Amino acid sequence: MTDLTDLSGQRALVVGASSGMGATIVRQLEAAGVTVASADLASAVWPESSTGTHRYSIDVSRRETVGAAFDAAVDDLGGLEIVVNCAGILGKVVPTLDLAVEEFERLLQINLLGAFVVTQAALAVMLPAGYGRIVHIASIAGKEGNPQMAAYSASKAGVIGMVKAVGKEYATSGVTVNAVAPASIETPLIAGMTPERQQVQKSLIPLGRFGSTAEVASLVGYIVSPGASFTTGFVYDVSGGRAVY
Repeated sequence: MTDLTDLSGQRALVVGASSGMGATIVRQLEAAGVTVASADLASAVWPESSTGTHRYSIDVSRRETVGAAFDAAVDDLGGLEIVVNCAGILGKVVPTLDLAVEEFERLLQINLLGAFVVTQAALAVMLPAGYGRIVHIASIAGKEGNPQMAAYSASKAGVIGMVKAVGKEYATSGVTVNAVAPASIETPLIAGMTPERQQVQKSLIPLGRFGSTAEVASLVGYIVSPGASFTTGFVYDVSGGRAVY
């Protein structure tokens, strides 16, 4: 029988790969036999454990850098079967009345429009090949909405809506488009919150703890596998029981 979890020999590009969930996903894929290209901001600090064989600068708010990173990855790897987009920012945690419109626009530009541009670039590579796996890191905030995080919640809700639409549109192409909606995960993003805000976030999780990047990476490893061929336009929760739908 064919092993539908076997990823050996596949090629991947992970966007937002220098830290947090992205860095762990890179390690997970490499351990599974995937040749991985990594992309992040030019200013990113990469972990010492990162192999760095194929590493590119990218700023998802600037579409020309997205195109350049994808072109370089395809040239270096010879193609792409897997694209995982982890790029995103939390933004300011403030009452909505105190949130500048410019800040709201900034989060939409990076979290939502950036995800769209990455999706277009991935589809352009995968559709001609008739196979591919695209995964976006969304957030439970995009399903439930977090108080004082209107911009972040709206941007991630947009990612979820986009994934559902694009997944349906290309359902017969051999390319699946899915998302992961984590609750609070132990990442630099969470570490940047105040202790009070961290406690509020933790109190919402029935398991009573934050998730780990390894738990997210394990789920992503399944979604990008050949065995996940009947799921597209779907949002997988990694919420410790927090999700209600």
